[in-house]
Amino acid sequence: MADKGGTAITRQALYDEIWTDSARKVAEKYEISYSRFLKICKENSIPVPPSGYWTKLEFNRPVQRTPLPSSKTETILLTPEKDRQKETDTIIAEESIPVSESDKIELEIRREGTSPKYDREKLYKEVWADPVTEVAKRYQMSDVNLRKICKKLDVPLPPAGYWAKLRAGKEVSKPALPKLKAPPNEDKPKTGQARTLHIEDSALSFLREDDRLKVIDAASKLRVAGPGSRLYKDISAQKEKCENWPEQQKKGPFRYGKFVGEKPLMADTMSPKSFPRAFHILDALIKGMLPFGASVTYEFAFQVNGEVVPFTMSEGQDQIPHEVTQAEKLQLLKYEEEKRKYSWASKPNIPKWEHPWNGRLTLTVNGKYRFTDCRSYVLEDRIGEIMIAFYEASYAVRLARLEKEEKERIEEEKRRKAAEIRERYNQEVDYTEGLVNAADDYATACKIRDYVAAVKASGSESEEWIEWASAKADWYDPTVCAKDPYFGKREHTKDPKWKSPEKRYRW
Repeated sequence: MADKGGTAITRQALYDEIWTDSARKVAEKYEISYSRFLKICKENSIPVPPSGYWTKLEFNRPVQRTPLPSSKTETILLTPEKDRQKETDTIIAEESIPVSESDKIELEIRREGTSPKYDREKLYKEVWADPVTEVAKRYQMSDVNLRKICKKLDVPLPPAGYWAKLRAGKEVSKPALPKLKAPPNEDKPKTGQARTLHIEDSALSFLREDDRLKVIDAASKLRVAGPGSRLYKDISAQKEKCENWPEQQKKGPFRYGKFVGEKPLMADTMSPKSFPRAFHILDALIKGMLPFGASVTYEFAFQVNGEVVPFTMSEGQDQIPHEVTQAEKLQLLKYEEEKRKYSWASKPNIPKWEHPWNGRLTLTVNGKYRFTDCRSYVLEDRIGEIMIAFYEASYAVRLARLEKEEKERIEEEKRRKAAEIRERYNQEVDYTEGLVNAADDYATACKIRDYVAAVKASGSESEEWIEWASAKADWYDPTVCAKDPYFGKREHTKDPKWKSPEKRYRW
């Protein structure tokens, strides 16, 4: 049942639609944002298919439908977004405090597919007064782009050979400027309007359901604050670093004993004219994620969901023919004169093309998620999707970090085991060498005893000598370990060169 305030539907009917067509399609059917539709389902205890449900269903994998629980509510009123009062108090980025009117920044957002409003009559006069290549330089674009604009505005162009005939004094015809067949679509608004949050059903599936809904809801309401709003402290500090970078480069890498040679992120990837817009976009992102514990790191990356997510932001550049300056003309003239006199004359290096900044910004999150100003949207239009991309990237960073840590743990375990085996091997070598050394000592002790017995039988030595020699055999014998009054106890397992008695000399 539909009425002026929206569509009334029973819980059972809405449940059947969700599990037949998916929650996202049902939300689009009733012109409700996906995040608010999920919130309505939760408030009315209507289960929605979990992430991966439709994929399993597509590949004929077994799936289970969550039954609809009982509730006192029977009918739900679904109000389209356009008929619902805007919740301005939850638009996070607009909580910025505006500065004074005199300090506001005049910001021009240029993007592919849009151009300033051209005066048809003026453009018509210019292209018939000078070649298109010359006129294109004044507008800082290629002659191909200028021809497209003229075609769009129904401005006739001189035919091929026109300028050659004109220089030769031949008669040429110039058509009149026709009436514009269709007005150019220059005034169509392309930014600053509320947009539907375009994300997959499985987006942020790694988060708990409550946290997931909160992030999606915040992303769907996120907007970029106006150019006069005050930037978050870390964003403002980075903007100041980028603005001061050219002067710091001139003064050298050291200043007041402090190294300042490290290039700030974004300092040379865009023109200073694009700084205000770029940093207001980053300002909106960090303010949108601050309630969920996000922060800005020292290296100017965003710490999201406990992980450091790197990003880059750059401005595109056009390629236009280089206009030779007066100074370069003088260099060329000097070169021609020197070439006639000397064979070693060096031709000046004059570029053929120039690459001016064109105002089109590109934001790349973690090297994977890329957003670029284009015909359909500018970055401000997709600020919610960019915020979701930071959270998706944080999960990818976490998985990569855990994988790296697991590899490092496995490598460390391999190193530890190898060290244990090496230590045990070396220990075994020491034990074996000690055994051999002790056995050598025992053999020496047995040899001395055999000799003492032979001497005793021959009667060639005194009893005192025999007693002394027997004591030395006991000192060598590792099974006895007798202590000698002069040598102490013998360390039987040591190498012979470290345990053999040596004479002492007075130095």
